[in-house]
Amino acid sequence: MAVEFSSVYLLANRFSDRRRAILRLSLLIFCFLTATSTALAQREYTIIKPRARSATETVTVNRRASQPTKGVLAVFLDPIVAGKVVVTDTKGRVIDQADADSDGRATFELRRGQSYLVKASSPGFIGAEKKSGVLKASASLRLQLKAQFARLELPGLPKGAQIFIDDKLCATADQGLVVLDNLEPGPHTLLVRHPEYNDYRVALDNLEAGGGARFPPMTAILVKVAKLTIQGLPGATVLIDGAVHGKIKSDGTVQIDYELAQATEHTISVEQLGYQPWSKKELLAPGPRTINVLLDPVITSAGFSDFFDNLSLWNAPSSWKIIPDGRNNKLEVRGEQVGALSDKTYRDFRAVFTIWLKDGKGATWAVRADQEGRNYYLFHLAGLNSTTHIPKRFYTYLVKDGAAPVEVNTPIPLLVDLNQKDPYTIKVEVSGYAVAHYITSEQSGEENTLGAWTDTAATKDNFLYGSFGFRSLSGEVFTVDDLHIEPIPKR
Repeated sequence: MAVEFSSVYLLANRFSDRRRAILRLSLLIFCFLTATSTALAQREYTIIKPRARSATETVTVNRRASQPTKGVLAVFLDPIVAGKVVVTDTKGRVIDQADADSDGRATFELRRGQSYLVKASSPGFIGAEKKSGVLKASASLRLQLKAQFARLELPGLPKGAQIFIDDKLCATADQGLVVLDNLEPGPHTLLVRHPEYNDYRVALDNLEAGGGARFPPMTAILVKVAKLTIQGLPGATVLIDGAVHGKIKSDGTVQIDYELAQATEHTISVEQLGYQPWSKKELLAPGPRTINVLLDPVITSAGFSDFFDNLSLWNAPSSWKIIPDGRNNKLEVRGEQVGALSDKTYRDFRAVFTIWLKDGKGATWAVRADQEGRNYYLFHLAGLNSTTHIPKRFYTYLVKDGAAPVEVNTPIPLLVDLNQKDPYTIKVEVSGYAVAHYITSEQSGEENTLGAWTDTAATKDNFLYGSFGFRSLSGEVFTVDDLHIEPIPKR
């Protein structure tokens, strides 16, 4: 604002003194109005603070008794608040009671020549009591109330709205007005929640005891919304009638409040790079609604071969290396981070590759790995030197959400001899929920079955697509060459 004022001031030097003064005044008024409107926009409620009576404030009794035997006792509450005043005799029997008016005053006609005990109470204050003198024609009595709690007033709430203070449920609206008069002084967070309206959350300033906050009718703040929960692929973009409304988070969900006054039809779309767009017309109405979205990936239709001249086709971890071997190169796999083919998504396919058990501990490969490398089938061939698995066994695992591999099948004994020198050809055939493996030793030339496994778990549909890759399961180091993948057309 200082830069703007300086620019205007330099320009104003060209005018007369009178015009310069007018310009300055206009600028100050503009700054004041801007600051005021900004402050008002930031706070949608009004601070409540009852007026305290000054010590020198004169209180007068402006009423006369209706009978000569009675006098008028005027009770004044300090501060000026709504409250209840009860008058008892010296034995504690209730003589009269009344509500204090808007000026914090209650007036009583009582028998003359007696003293009375006067008690006052008000929500949010500690009650006070005081003994009057012997009543004559008229008398006044001031009762000092000590503030204890802050007050919150919320008018115009829809029936069933829940009121949370600091995320704790404190009240449920019935007649439209909710008053909370037992808030501890200090800052708080208000949340208003209703199934058919937007969640309204606001920070309440440092509320003072005896004071509080008063909101305008909540009908001016709350709007009817369809509370959508979209479940689907993390990172996918959600659109409603072509407009972007959010992205699905890492937990597979996104919450969207979509404003609408009544049930109407809208087009929900979900898009993610590498997947077929999903779109559906839905009848949306105010209230909660969950929509499950299953995106089908764009399937790689062409075959693939890699002789490992480099790693340009892979999302490879830093632990991988290309090892020269005469005129040929090989991939050396080490490290527990999975590496998978980039931009390749298969459903049913056949993969063939050659491995060497460099340290004799085994080899591990991944089938149908997702783009983030957090979900996939994992297969481990335990070598003769394995110290973590039974040697010459074939193991099947499931990796879900990046967690540790979980064994899902009984280890299968191998019918082929294993050593660190000879290469072995591995063939993988994937169809639907079934994965079959075969192994051929170069020395014997005989193909043996490693085993066939079918996924029958409830999560099996989450593993219908993915890439192909390698990793180390238990510290083994192995080399790979001559990888070929051929998609199998869906029957």
